[in-house]
Amino acid sequence: MSRTPAPSPRPRVVLMEDYLDQARTMPCVQELARHTDLAIYTDKARSKDELLQRLAGARAAITIRDRVLFDSDVFARVQELELLSVCGPRLQPHVDLDAATRAGVLVCCAPPNSLSSVPHHATAELAWTLILGLARNVVHNQAVLRAGGWQTVAGVGLVGKTLGVIGSTGKVGSIVARLGLAFGMRVIAWSPRLTAEKAAGQGIEAVTLEELLGSSDVVSLHANVTAQSRSMLGDAEFARMKPGAILVNTARAALVDEQALRRALDAGPLAGAGLDVFWDEPLPQDHWVRRHDKVLLQPHLGAFTPEGYEWIVAPGVEAALAWLRGEALTFANPEAAAVAGRPA
Repeated sequence: MSRTPAPSPRPRVVLMEDYLDQARTMPCVQELARHTDLAIYTDKARSKDELLQRLAGARAAITIRDRVLFDSDVFARVQELELLSVCGPRLQPHVDLDAATRAGVLVCCAPPNSLSSVPHHATAELAWTLILGLARNVVHNQAVLRAGGWQTVAGVGLVGKTLGVIGSTGKVGSIVARLGLAFGMRVIAWSPRLTAEKAAGQGIEAVTLEELLGSSDVVSLHANVTAQSRSMLGDAEFARMKPGAILVNTARAALVDEQALRRALDAGPLAGAGLDVFWDEPLPQDHWVRRHDKVLLQPHLGAFTPEGYEWIVAPGVEAALAWLRGEALTFANPEAAAVAGRPA
């Protein structure tokens, strides 16, 4: 008697660090769940062993954040992993591409979808939320009101003040600069690639980094982290800043020396700092910055509006779906397919 072959098990796929638990509402994620054994994790693995447990048996992994470290040890120990789909248009340093290739794991960075400007506007809007909140002492004044008090501290206006944008040639920085002009501010900028002609075309001024730090009432960071820009703001840079200046960082925490920032807030020139990015994420419960009364915090939500979430997450999920269907994809390391003995 012939037997009907048992259906082959559905491939296991993991979606990493969906802190907002929003991905499951997206049609592409629901489609992925219909065809795979999909596990969605809404917190960060507390150790490498826990990360490896989550990846165990997975043929594909989709990583939303750049805080999950895929190093040589991880790739060597996740024997069944064939695809790592990185959400966002760039392969961040958290993925050891050479190690992935040696392990035969294909890596793709999904190109952003058609909502190309959505997350940049969202991040720029959050930068301005932090600027305005600090300038007008919003958190302090709300706390006073909740405690039954009334007026205790006045804020400062921005008209006629100077906004310094570090990284103005990027999409977010250029939007922040335009909004500064709309607020009636003088806008100056520094970027390694910014020319006087390009700045003039945006209605802003190109200056040196030293001049920007010494002249700005508000400094907003929008640079990428490179070997040259890592810890670009340290004790010497904070010492150049105007007394009463505000620093806002919605880019990457690694641009700022953490302890130098703390010193600048405690005894240096800074009147306040607005932070959406941190040196360790999620931010530890006992971190000093949670308790500092001159810091306005957001939990790394710059691009994470519903539209921004779609822009970031959907292409990474759709890339995994396309790979499972055997469709052609562009990989960062196509040679990994030959290592694993599979077609790219």
